[in-house]
Amino acid sequence: MPIAERDYWRNDRYRPKKKKTPKLTWGFVGLILLALFASGLPMKIYNEVTIHHDQKIRSYLEQREQYYNASDQRFKQLINKLKENNGNLSTLSLEISETDVTLARNYQKLINLDPPRDFKQLHDKTIEECIIRQAAVNYLISSDAINAYKSEVLSTYIEESNQKISELRPLLIEGLQKADLRYQIEEDGTLTYWVKDDHLRLE
Repeated sequence: MPIAERDYWRNDRYRPKKKKTPKLTWGFVGLILLALFASGLPMKIYNEVTIHHDQKIRSYLEQREQYYNASDQRFKQLINKLKENNGNLSTLSLEISETDVTLARNYQKLINLDPPRDFKQLHDKTIEECIIRQAAVNYLISSDAINAYKSEVLSTYIEESNQKISELRPLLIEGLQKADLRYQIEEDGTLTYWVKDDHLRLE
């Protein structure tokens, strides 16, 4: 390499100067953290996140119960009327059709819900049970049309439905436990749970 070129690269005037980065001392960082905790900001953020989490769960469970119970009551009413009529579908065509509409409407509402992660299994099992009831009503519609109703076929649907229903309560409790929500099972079997509201009151 020529001397002139070598000296050129060694000349300090042509070397980029390193910028000094400002350094925060641990003491200063600690002071900032101490001020944050003293202000209660981390706890406020935690409470807001917890409230939002709990309210999402409450909103989901309330809507799920509303849609599910509406279908459940309608289906049971139809089955009771069917028993009273000794399996005669001819006088129940309107009730069967209205039940079909109710179940389909509430099924769609349930499908549109966005379940919290801890209640995904409960949601899926609820949908499965609704599908079975819908199939039972569809069977009644087709049987009424061709006059081919068989009580044992309907009984099979009802047994499958009851099996799914028996799995819902344990999944609800499991979801509450995963979400770390306090709950209580009353003597009559009613399940009560508590979530925080906007004012940090327990409900």
